[in-house]
Amino acid sequence: MKKILFVLSVALGAMTFTSCEKEDALTANPTFVQDSANSGAAGGGTTGGGTTGGGTSNFLASTDPSNRAALLEDFTGVRCGFCPDGHVRATAAKVSLGADRFIIMAVHAGSYAAPASGWANFTTPYGAGLIAQSDVAGYPAGTINRLPASNLGVPAQRGGMAMSRGSWAQAGASVNAMEAPVNIGAKATMSGDVLTVKVDLYYTKGESAVNNINVALLQDGLVSKQSGGSNSYVQNHVLRDFITGQWGQAVTGSTNADSKISETFTYTVPADYHGTSTEGGGAVIISDLKVVVFVTRGQTDVLNVIEIDID
Repeated sequence: MKKILFVLSVALGAMTFTSCEKEDALTANPTFVQDSANSGAAGGGTTGGGTTGGGTSNFLASTDPSNRAALLEDFTGVRCGFCPDGHVRATAAKVSLGADRFIIMAVHAGSYAAPASGWANFTTPYGAGLIAQSDVAGYPAGTINRLPASNLGVPAQRGGMAMSRGSWAQAGASVNAMEAPVNIGAKATMSGDVLTVKVDLYYTKGESAVNNINVALLQDGLVSKQSGGSNSYVQNHVLRDFITGQWGQAVTGSTNADSKISETFTYTVPADYHGTSTEGGGAVIISDLKVVVFVTRGQTDVLNVIEIDID
């Protein structure tokens, strides 16, 4: 079996979009970009898609038509030597397009992220499904709003959603030019170890497809050994859990134009993920957590996304 795996890894090393294929020289670990747009007066909440207008004081979503924010799902791993360059490029796109217009979610998944002796484990139960859906051919890879890469004017790794890191910014800009049929507002609060997330949706256009609300918990500031980085590399935007499960929770109310949807989700935040040893996923620091809320058509096509702090 070990011989078969060795031959397979050599064969994969010759592929055009091979894992960790070199494109440019690596640069230093990027400094985390604080999303200042997400520290609004809503107390840890923000609205997705334009300034708030037309709603009641308790309704968090804007009622003004807007364009989509971009969601990068960055497939990365601690043993991927060129993934730090992906982190740099993702941060640059966030700075260029705007902190609230380009949301990063680092999904540690695939062979370069799998648990191994001496390496941190930032994996989740969701990585394999996301990778399969995205048609990833090498790492780092990314999807933008779970749309086919060709629809966003960039080459796909293998004909699906996954694209190489050099295309993320361009694809994000393409999404930012798309009209959003739904605006999102959210507020996240902690009481003890229980996280409560209130989500409001406002449909500026009608949706006939089934829409799903997805609530993800991310963490910044996790320190680990990283190939292509250092022994004390800072991992940001790390996906910790999908509070609503792998593909989200279906919207059960009306999704006609001018419809308002309100949902509340609760989640018990653990003390750590996979333990706190060198081979674990590290302790949870509440002040380093973020909540990302996005709406999809089924399990693809992210219609809009926001990222918020936790009170």
